[in-house]
Amino acid sequence: MLKVIGVPFIVYAAESEDADLLANIRVQSMRESLEALGRFDPDRARKRFLNSFVCEDTFKLVSGQQILGFYVLRDRQDYIWLDHLYIHPSAQGGGIGAAVISRIKAHAFSKGKPIRLGALKQSKANAFYQRHGFQHTHSAEFDNYYELPLESMPQSAPTFILKRAEPEDIKQLADLRHEAMKDEWAANNLTDYALARRHFFEDYKPEATLKIVLDEKLLGFTAVHEYEDHIHLDMIYLHPTTQGQGIGGQIVTNIKEQATQLNKSIRLGALRISNSNKFYLAQGFNFTHNVDFNNYYEFTPNDIEQTKPSFSLKPAEQADAEQLTDLRHEAMKEEWAANGLTDYPLARSHFFEDFRPQVTTKIFQNEKLCGFYAFHSHPDHFYLDMLFLHPSAQGKGIGSKVLRQLKEIAVGAGKPIRLDALRISRSNEFYQTHGFSVIHSEGYENIYEFTPEPAFQLQTASKSSPKAVPTHSTSAMGLS
Repeated sequence: MLKVIGVPFIVYAAESEDADLLANIRVQSMRESLEALGRFDPDRARKRFLNSFVCEDTFKLVSGQQILGFYVLRDRQDYIWLDHLYIHPSAQGGGIGAAVISRIKAHAFSKGKPIRLGALKQSKANAFYQRHGFQHTHSAEFDNYYELPLESMPQSAPTFILKRAEPEDIKQLADLRHEAMKDEWAANNLTDYALARRHFFEDYKPEATLKIVLDEKLLGFTAVHEYEDHIHLDMIYLHPTTQGQGIGGQIVTNIKEQATQLNKSIRLGALRISNSNKFYLAQGFNFTHNVDFNNYYEFTPNDIEQTKPSFSLKPAEQADAEQLTDLRHEAMKEEWAANGLTDYPLARSHFFEDFRPQVTTKIFQNEKLCGFYAFHSHPDHFYLDMLFLHPSAQGKGIGSKVLRQLKEIAVGAGKPIRLDALRISRSNEFYQTHGFSVIHSEGYENIYEFTPEPAFQLQTASKSSPKAVPTHSTSAMGLS
């Protein structure tokens, strides 16, 4: 059983063979609430889910190879219907439900449609959805119905999903691979592109290949093979317009989680002249050898803590202000420029005015200052005022580990954490992955909140009710 606060997850499009597993998750999770109503019928609940199961509408929440839950979205003419949402009890309270709602809001906003759903009257999910901006519209015999109007949704971009490749995808994937690799192939004097394409066609295995898609647009793909003693990361390619957005890091992190769960190493190869060498080293892979044009790397679960740079925390002092504002400038100057915020002296002045050493903690990597954060405690919430890492320390898991520690404090205190992030910033995806939800936007910033969640359940409304449509649950069983 998984019991991790704020465990990251990847969203996969469901496949036909998932139907039975998801039906079992639904039946087990809905038991408690429907038994209280005297309406629990496992055979009926299972049959109803299987009869309505549509792969294209169903999305799994996966950490490694563990299913944390799933959700179902029905795209109607005038609205998005959130049909099911289940989170495994051992993964509840860590913000996964809130992160899923953020994804769904972004999807609905991109479609220009409101979101509608239903919840059992006795369910704690009513408070959850109201907290996330959903407005009660009407009630039936057993259920309350809600809508989130389009104008209430914050502006945010939808995030990717992984979807199993099909045999007919081969030409499109070969084209994307060429766009992703042609410059690096040329740098390594590998310019027989026709031969590279032919080899790809010979080696292509759709059953081991996952497309990286966003609203049906292909962003990239990855291929992973599991063997008896190791996992082989065969390919991970992103279109040049998609690179540098943290997608590759999220996918590799999930494969590493799978390796940890299976207690197997991961092996891969990278061209000698390639930015991917630096990327894999930053992800905790160790160089093992090279052959011809390739370097080879390995990641083993026992090396997780050893290969991630260790860090320590120390309280800040007033004398640190100058050094911290310099570090903040290095961490933020590119994103400030992307948002049109180029008055750096003003930003520096504001930092000195607002600096509070008593709530500021310095982050050291190998005894060298690499970042800092400011964490304020208010009567009804915590405020994460700043979390900055020097560019050389980014992408190594330090920010994630610091954030999980702060979330544990919030869970223990039963108080939410609030923070803000520039609208044009990779930090938006980082915070959403860790369970933070956009609650509103103002000026150049999105405002986020992480709320420790109580366990709750929603279930399918009776079809006999004239206004009833299938609802969903955020409680689930069946996690291996």
